[in-house]
Amino acid sequence: MKQSGKVSVVIPVYNGEAYIAETVNRILRSAYQQIEVILVDDGSTDNSPAVCERLRQKDDRVVLHRKTNGGIVSARNCGAAMASGKYLCFCDQDDIVERNCYARQVERIEADQSDICICSVGQSIEGKMSAFELLEDSCCEGGEILEQLLYPILFNGFDVPVPMGTGRRYPHIWSCMFRMSFWRAHGLRFRAYVNYEDDLLVKVEALAKAERVSTVSAIGYLWRVNYSSESHSHRYIEDIAVKQQQCYEDLHSSVVGKIDDGQILEWLKKVLHCRQYLEAVQNIADARGRRDRGSIRAYYDKNIYSRCFDECISASEYVKKGTVKARIILKILANRQTMLSYRAEKILEHIRMITLHSHVMTKVERLSKGVSARKNRIRGSR
Repeated sequence: MKQSGKVSVVIPVYNGEAYIAETVNRILRSAYQQIEVILVDDGSTDNSPAVCERLRQKDDRVVLHRKTNGGIVSARNCGAAMASGKYLCFCDQDDIVERNCYARQVERIEADQSDICICSVGQSIEGKMSAFELLEDSCCEGGEILEQLLYPILFNGFDVPVPMGTGRRYPHIWSCMFRMSFWRAHGLRFRAYVNYEDDLLVKVEALAKAERVSTVSAIGYLWRVNYSSESHSHRYIEDIAVKQQQCYEDLHSSVVGKIDDGQILEWLKKVLHCRQYLEAVQNIADARGRRDRGSIRAYYDKNIYSRCFDECISASEYVKKGTVKARIILKILANRQTMLSYRAEKILEHIRMITLHSHVMTKVERLSKGVSARKNRIRGSR
């Protein structure tokens, strides 16, 4: 296979001893062999540093950097700064990269002379694979990038009157291969806001600045989903509205030069604010400790109702039918029923967690029955 330049793969590592060796070894066995794997140990407290050191000693394509804990955003930025490849990718410590993923992406990015190549994504749930985000083999330019890739990410979950493709698109960064010269020319970097890593901001900024983007239909990246590790507990975010406003302003500034339709920018403002209202409700509902009515109402006034609420809540009418929780919470919020929305969030999240855990238990039960059946067949054949 023709190797047209090194692929640098940045993997932040934090207490990932259970999967990191499997993840790295899969990448090293890729069909595309001109690989550089940059492991950024973000202050792990388990056996991850020793596992990473063994991987480094075993294969000189592995680079190991240790730093004090600063979170996934700082680890990704650190790894990207160290990267020496022609192409740049990111991988999470417990995910799965298919053998031909990088080979296909390099082939497409070079054939199309594109800035970014995005592969299709699957999920791995309890060892079983399923499709998650499917793309076509194509190359987008100009308005096609907006309609087929950028708008579906920005307006995901909302049926607003904006011309865009029907496929669901997500902000995850690990399905992307960036041409390194493009990444560095535009000074792309991750920034942390609120309670999520900065995939959305980076991907939106990159798509807004790209002249040409390739997509690959083959599933190249598998996101390992572990529902059993999910928890009711979330870190409470102080002054969430301040952080959300900064996030909104950065997203707006990233696309304002690319989107020249004022009506679409207005829809963007409304949709992004509605999403942030939902995050703010979850933030207070998931907080530990009891909250009295007065403190809850004060929180809503400060973090929701004071943020262009009357103007932006109208977008709640455009939430897609399949997005049940968002439809319910935003409809209640539209009537300023503060306590009802607070209680509804708690109840719906509890139901969601029960459903997820039941899903996992059902799979485990089926798996155990299958193992028992196989053992019985083996015994019977002796």
